[in-house]
Amino acid sequence: MVKTGIFYHEICWREAYKPLIMGLEGGFKGLEKENILSSPNIFLFKSKPAKEEWIAYVHTQNWINYVKNKTGYWRCSLYSIGGIVEATEKVLVGEIDNAFVFAGVGGHHAHRDHAWGGCFFNLEAIAIEYARKHLNTKKFALVDVDTHHADGTTDIFKDDEDVLYICFCGWWSEREAGGKSKICFTHTNNDEEFLWKIKEKVLPIIGEFKPEIVYLLYGLDTHKASYGTQKITEKCYPKIAKMVKQHADKICGGKLVVMFYGNAPGWVCEYVAPRIVDSLAQLGKYEL
Repeated sequence: MVKTGIFYHEICWREAYKPLIMGLEGGFKGLEKENILSSPNIFLFKSKPAKEEWIAYVHTQNWINYVKNKTGYWRCSLYSIGGIVEATEKVLVGEIDNAFVFAGVGGHHAHRDHAWGGCFFNLEAIAIEYARKHLNTKKFALVDVDTHHADGTTDIFKDDEDVLYICFCGWWSEREAGGKSKICFTHTNNDEEFLWKIKEKVLPIIGEFKPEIVYLLYGLDTHKASYGTQKITEKCYPKIAKMVKQHADKICGGKLVVMFYGNAPGWVCEYVAPRIVDSLAQLGKYEL
């Protein structure tokens, strides 16, 4: 039986970056309302705060001090980082098969010494460097379905061909980022196009790359009711998770961490979150 971990702390929605609050609350309420948490192969972990030394694997001390003292999002950042780091560790050591992490701040606009757009620290980059230092892991794949360009993540890993980063922001043409491992596809216009690109383009690239773990990053601002491209319906996101999960099963033993940022209306997240977790845990509760 697949073991799926959910990593959550109420600080990650009560003290979240303000545009994320309703979505994060809706996402967790969706899990409760649909009785997902009562499934025997679902394990709820209370996210713990990260250690500052982990953040320093990626970020400068000046930037760490600035976030701590000037932004008001230090505590939420610590618990969001703590969630993804613990999820990464538990997946890589085999305690669980995959994970779903609630994060109250973004990550992909965070550079080493500055950030913007609701991001303060690069959550995924910190988890990757933690895994390299402590878990003997080398190759990582990230699939980001957010509207916007991940300028922070691609900057941090621009010369690192052991980190595959795929997004749909249209910033670069395919494989034009100075290497083969940073790929920005164009925005999609509907669910069908998005799913086609995942199946026909993204999954083969991940298979060729052969990562040891996959991260699937859910910024939901592509949703029709959100503030990004407004092209995608709520039905698309769980289907993406199912496809990526099935592919991860084949290429890296199912090691998959899903990051959930909640940047869509509460009702969207209430629909999406339980269906993604259903796909991860193979509960079969929904027809997608």
